[in-house]
Amino acid sequence: MSTGYLKVLTVENLRGSTRQFSLLFEKGKKLTIVYGENGTGKSTICDALDLLGNGRVGSLDNRGLGQTQKYWPSIGKSSTDVQVKLEGSTGECTARLSNREAVIQPAEGRPQIEVLRRSQILSLVEAKPGERYEAIRRFIDVSEIEASEKVLRELIRRIKGDRQLAVERVQENQNTIEQFWDSAGRPSHSAFDWARAAIARDATLLISEREAIERLHSAYFGLSDFPSRYRTATAQLESAKGSVQRTQGQYEEALTTVASGAEDLMDILRSAQSYVTRHPDLQQCPLCGSSEYAQGLAERIKGRIESFKELTTAKAGKSSADAQLDQAKSKLTQVEEDYARKRTQFLKALSSFDWPQDINLADESCPEQVDAASTWLEASAHLRASWYKAQATRQDEEKFIVTLKRALKTYDDNVEAQKGLDVLVPRLEQALAIVEDERRQFTDGVLSEIAKEVGRLYEAIHPRERLDKISLQLDENKRASLELAAEYQGRRDTPPQAYFSDSHLDTLGLCVFLALAEKGQPENTILVLDDVLASADEPHVDRIIDVLYEQAQRFRHCLITTHYGPWKHKLRWGWLKHNQCQFVELSKWTSTEGLLLINSVPDIQRLAQLLGESPPDPQLVCAKSGVLLEAALDFITSLYECSVPRRGNGLYTLGDLLPSVDKKLRKALKVEVLTGSDASGQQIYRTVELGPILDELHRIAQARNVF
Repeated sequence: MSTGYLKVLTVENLRGSTRQFSLLFEKGKKLTIVYGENGTGKSTICDALDLLGNGRVGSLDNRGLGQTQKYWPSIGKSSTDVQVKLEGSTGECTARLSNREAVIQPAEGRPQIEVLRRSQILSLVEAKPGERYEAIRRFIDVSEIEASEKVLRELIRRIKGDRQLAVERVQENQNTIEQFWDSAGRPSHSAFDWARAAIARDATLLISEREAIERLHSAYFGLSDFPSRYRTATAQLESAKGSVQRTQGQYEEALTTVASGAEDLMDILRSAQSYVTRHPDLQQCPLCGSSEYAQGLAERIKGRIESFKELTTAKAGKSSADAQLDQAKSKLTQVEEDYARKRTQFLKALSSFDWPQDINLADESCPEQVDAASTWLEASAHLRASWYKAQATRQDEEKFIVTLKRALKTYDDNVEAQKGLDVLVPRLEQALAIVEDERRQFTDGVLSEIAKEVGRLYEAIHPRERLDKISLQLDENKRASLELAAEYQGRRDTPPQAYFSDSHLDTLGLCVFLALAEKGQPENTILVLDDVLASADEPHVDRIIDVLYEQAQRFRHCLITTHYGPWKHKLRWGWLKHNQCQFVELSKWTSTEGLLLINSVPDIQRLAQLLGESPPDPQLVCAKSGVLLEAALDFITSLYECSVPRRGNGLYTLGDLLPSVDKKLRKALKVEVLTGSDASGQQIYRTVELGPILDELHRIAQARNVF
C-alpha cells in the first residue's frame, strides 16, 4: 500500500493506547494536524506509524533505556497484544510484535514513513560531521554506491591475490609434470611434449584389457570348486549304492520267513485295517459276509499285521535306500551340468579377446570331463597371480593417465587464468577510479540540490534575514563526514551552531529534514512531524505552517502533532487561508480510556454539517453557531481594540462582545469576496457589509438561549 490516500489508523496496546484507538483520515486532505496538550498521547500515534514503517518506537530512543522493546506494549499487556493497522485506498498493512520485533503483513505492502521528532532536529544540525552524515546518508542514497566501491576494491585485492596464486600454481603444476617426466626416464626433449603425447594415448584399450582380464579371472574362479564338489557327489553315490545292496539283502531275507504271497497279504490287511477303522460298528465281515466273525475283527487284523513287522521294516529300509541312490545320481548329474556351463563361460572369456603378450594362458585346454578338472586346475593355478599383476598394471596406467591429464589441464587452466587476470586487474582499477569520480559528482550534485531546497524553505520561514545561503559538503579527508555551513554577516562557510539561535537551529533542522525527505519518493512517503514547533515564536510558526502546507501536497500524506495553542485556535475557527487540512484534537489521557478524540473537524465545518442535515437540529445549530460567533467577535474586538468588560478567565459571552462593536465600527466593517475576473482580466469583488449582519445577530442573540 505504497500509494493512494489513507483511510484509518488503528492502534491497540502500543504505549499509551491502552484501548483500541482509531484515527480516521479525511479523504482529499493530505495534511493532518493532531493537537493535544502534553501527555495526551500524540507521540503514541507517531510511534504507531514509526513501528509500521520502520519497525521501531522512536520516542523511546536515546533515553538511557537500553533495549526499549519491552516498553513498547501498554502497561499490563504483552508483546503479542500489540497491533497497528493502517488502511488505505489500495489495501491495508498490519504490524504485530513477535519476539519483540515488528512483523509486517503483507511485507511487500509496508508503507514508506519518515518520522522527525524534536530530539532528531539537533542530530541534523548540532551533531558531529560523522554523526550528521549517518543521520542523512540514507537520503542521499550513496550507500549502495559506496558498498559497490568497497566490493570493487575487495575484488581488485582478491584478484591480485588470485593472480599471485595462479603464478604459484603454474609453477607447482610445471614441477609436477617435470617429476612425472623424470620418472618416465625423460623420453622426449620436453616434459610438456611428452605429457601431451602420453594423454593422447587411447585409454579405452587399457580399460578393455583390464575388463577382459577380470572376466577371464572370474570365469576361471568359477571352475575352482568343482573338484571338491565332484568328489563329494561321487562319494555320496557310492555310499547310496552300498545302502541299496544292504537293504535289498535284508528285505529278501525277511521274505523267506513268511509264507509265499506275504507282500500281497500285507497290502490286503492294511486296506482292511483302514476300512475297519472307518467303520467301527461292523455287524458282518466285509469279505465273507459272515456275522459270527465280525466280532473282534479289528484286533485280529492288527495281530496279523504285527506278525509281519520285520518284513515291513526291511521294505521301508529298502525304499529309503533306493530314494537316496536316486538323489545321489541327480546331484552328480547337476555337478556335471554346472561344470559344463562354467567351462563354456571360461572358454568364451578366453576366446573372445586378442590377448597381449604379457597375459599368460594355460598350455592345455580346460577338460570336458569334470573328473579331469582337478589336474588341470592344479597345473594352471599359477596363472591367477600373473592375471592379478596384469590387471593391476593396467589400473595403474589408467590412473597415471588420468592424473597426468588432470595435472596438464590444471596447468593450462592456471596459465589462462593468469593471462586473464593480467588483463583484468588494470581494467578493474580503471573502473574503480571512474565509479569513485561518478559517486563524488553525484553526491555533490545531490547535496547541492538539498542545500538549495533547504535555503528556499529557510528563507520562506525567515524572510529577509539573509540566512538562506546553506551548504552541505562531504569532507574527502574524513570518512563519511558531512559539513553544514551557512552565510552569516557576510561570512561564508560559517557553522550555524556558532551564531544561530535555538529557534533558528530548530527551523534549520526542520528544513534539512523536509528537503531530505523530498529527495526520496515523496509521493509514496508518509511524513510524520512529532511536536517540532516548540521553540519558534508565533510569527515564525505561522510561516512554518505555510511551508508545511506547501510541502504536504508533495507527499502521500503529512501528519503533524503539536501542542501549539494558536495553531489550534486558527484551525478550529477556520482562520487559516488553507482548507486542505484535517484537524484532530486529543483529550486528556487516562490509563483506562487511553487516547481519546475531542473533535476531528474545525467548528466551522461542523456547523456546515449541522446545517446540511435534514432537518437541521436547531439546538445544535444555535449552540455551534454561537460558539463560532463568540470567536469571530473576540477576534474583531481584539483587532480593533474595542471596549470589552474585562474578565479574569479571559472568556467572553455574546452579551459582552456584540455591544462592544459600536455603530461607527459596524458601518465601516465589510468583507470583499473575489468572485472572478472580467474580460480584460481585472478581478471582480463582491462587497459584503458586516453592519447589518451584526445588527441582526444582536437582535436574535437571545434565540440561542431559548433553543
